[in-house]
Amino acid sequence: MVEMHEENVEGIQIIHAVPAGQYHQKLPTVFFYHGFTSSKEIYAYFGYNLAKAGYRVILPDALMHGARAEPDSRVLFNNFWRILQNNVNDLALLKETFVARGLADEQRLGVGGVSMGGMTTMAALVHFPWVKAAANLMGSGYFVTLSDHLFPSYGDESGRSRDEFERQTAQLLSLDVSDKIEQVGSKPLLVWHGEKDDLVPFAESARLKHALEHAGQARNLTFISEPEATHKVTVYAANRTTEFFTSHL
Repeated sequence: MVEMHEENVEGIQIIHAVPAGQYHQKLPTVFFYHGFTSSKEIYAYFGYNLAKAGYRVILPDALMHGARAEPDSRVLFNNFWRILQNNVNDLALLKETFVARGLADEQRLGVGGVSMGGMTTMAALVHFPWVKAAANLMGSGYFVTLSDHLFPSYGDESGRSRDEFERQTAQLLSLDVSDKIEQVGSKPLLVWHGEKDDLVPFAESARLKHALEHAGQARNLTFISEPEATHKVTVYAANRTTEFFTSHL
């Protein structure tokens, strides 16, 4: 049995999933982020599955999403990278909150997410020493190169220059995994990606796998690809995510 609660942490709306009857116990905790234009409710099944396995799961709405949605799609798309950067800031606050409340076991904290949430996961993995295990589903940590073609980060459509974009997202760009491969490889990491992904290219995950193998840092990597999968999480991927955290957190 599982309990699912809707809560607000300093303006961040979350779904809070726990094993039934264990809300006030200190539990291993996973922070799980949804994708762009989605919401915490869409991926609540990750919360259910992980809570059923014994974890506390915090599923936040990203900035301009869900309960704090931005109605103008142009504004939303022009702020993709700002939203991603804000996820990292929100995560720091959520972690401190649940540890301070005595609900999250500080020695057993994990992060996971889908697409933009997977990117959040990669940023968190290299930014926060407290992350013990991470699950990146069809995301990428190569922010510098990905920002050249994924959503309007600069140019006429966004109304800002590349220099301006880099100033605004300096924190996020500094977390690019390109020069942090040893750090990425130091902790358990699940990477799942569909080979027919038409939004975030499968090549992003293949690039990371190759970099980890080339550096001799792939011992902690669980890499799963599905040949026919597109930019949509499969049941198999969801089940393997639960298995991954059960084994490594």
